[in-house]
Amino acid sequence: MPVFEASQIYPRPVEEVFAFFRAPANLVKISSPQLHMRLVEGPAQLELGSRVVLHGRRWGIRQRVLSEITAFEAPVTFTDTQVEGPFRKWTHTHRFEAADGGTRVSDHIEYEPPGGLLGLVVTAGMIERDLKWIFEYRTQKSAELLGG
Repeated sequence: MPVFEASQIYPRPVEEVFAFFRAPANLVKISSPQLHMRLVEGPAQLELGSRVVLHGRRWGIRQRVLSEITAFEAPVTFTDTQVEGPFRKWTHTHRFEAADGGTRVSDHIEYEPPGGLLGLVVTAGMIERDLKWIFEYRTQKSAELLGG
């Protein structure tokens, strides 16, 4: 199963950075406009069992993603797991730890490409390239908002 990992350090306390990433509305703020990301449903702050519905567009296809928070330990980690969406599997674990006078945010994503006709075009290599691009943008935008 393919895995993608990324990390970034922000010059803010762990609790503050965790609170930022815990708010689903902030995901939209740090997503590239090219993804057309829109929060359709979700709580103000994530907790265990929270469900979030996002609409977006990628690969020329409108997408609806329903994710559930399947692990949660504030202010250390949370995991969102796709319940409905384009991937056969998507599990994204976010970890927060004190580092270099700020907070290191580490992302670990396990995924399986889509099935069916979409899976013939959207391969693991294509998803890896997209994730690199998405996280480069996300890192830049969240650094603007959080500093670093």
